[in-house]
Amino acid sequence: MSETTFDALALDHAGAPVRLRKQTLGSPGDDELLVRVAYASINKMDPGLAQRNLFQLPEPYVLGFDFSGEVVRAGTSSGFTNGDEVFGRSERGGCFAQMAMVKAANTLRRGALPPAEASTYGIAYLTAYESLVPTAKVQDHAGKWIYVAGAGGGVGHFAAQIARLHGLKVIGSAGKPDSLKLLRDLRLDAVIDYSNDDVVAEVLRITGGKGADLVYDSTYSQASYDQSTALVAAGGDYVRLGTELQLSRAGARDMTAAVEARGARMVIADLGRYQMVPEYIARLPEIVEGHRRAIGWFEEGKLRPVITAVVPFEAAALQKAFDDFWKGATNVGKVVVKCT
Repeated sequence: MSETTFDALALDHAGAPVRLRKQTLGSPGDDELLVRVAYASINKMDPGLAQRNLFQLPEPYVLGFDFSGEVVRAGTSSGFTNGDEVFGRSERGGCFAQMAMVKAANTLRRGALPPAEASTYGIAYLTAYESLVPTAKVQDHAGKWIYVAGAGGGVGHFAAQIARLHGLKVIGSAGKPDSLKLLRDLRLDAVIDYSNDDVVAEVLRITGGKGADLVYDSTYSQASYDQSTALVAAGGDYVRLGTELQLSRAGARDMTAAVEARGARMVIADLGRYQMVPEYIARLPEIVEGHRRAIGWFEEGKLRPVITAVVPFEAAALQKAFDDFWKGATNVGKVVVKCT
């Protein structure tokens, strides 16, 4: 079995600083691809996993769950060939590296997507897509109002665009100048500055006192939950990300009772179940379809990732990016790492 040695940005153990180290990968399995990584995007969970290795990745471990790049070696039943330009997600990380081994089922040819933008269509985009399209059936709510809390973030700015292209009227909130500019550039129907405005009063004013028919809150912030659950209209849907365990780890509570008290429905979404729960594993083609739609929507000018920073392939630079995420300094749009 031939082996490939390459540089990776790794952590020796949870809580350790990022450092550059040599890694080695063998040949791909029949349904795998060895990819030379061009770009890998940072998700909110990466800095958390750098502090606590909740996925129990073998140490030393490499984070990064989204990628774009070129197939170097294709498994015999993968459906890909060497040289294919691809993008996708890795269930076990490993993308903050010059090479990564990924599953063919989670990979697509990138077509017209530029490589940097393609690397953002993993966790954040698919979380927004899964929660709104297969789960909340956003396509059935054309013409209604949706309120997106934290709409300037990685998941939020995708959610706002997906809702808009399905015909919903979108209200987005943000608190920092860069985030507010992003939302205005996306031309949402209404933008609320939560650092200066009363969000509840503004949403009620915009919706004629009814509240939003859909509320989408991807912040994992209890303060945001307390606010956004008061905005869902009777008969509406409140989309919640994650399991109860994930909420507790984030220091947030299950707000189902508060939603139901308003005569609304709690809709629970979780991208992770498509790799852990048999019922959802069988529905994985729905997620692959979401990736295919991303290409078409980009080509049609209907949805685009907003890249706000490109991080060089350096240990100190990635460490600083993680630290900045913790401080809330870089949680606007998407941040990507240029790996080659």
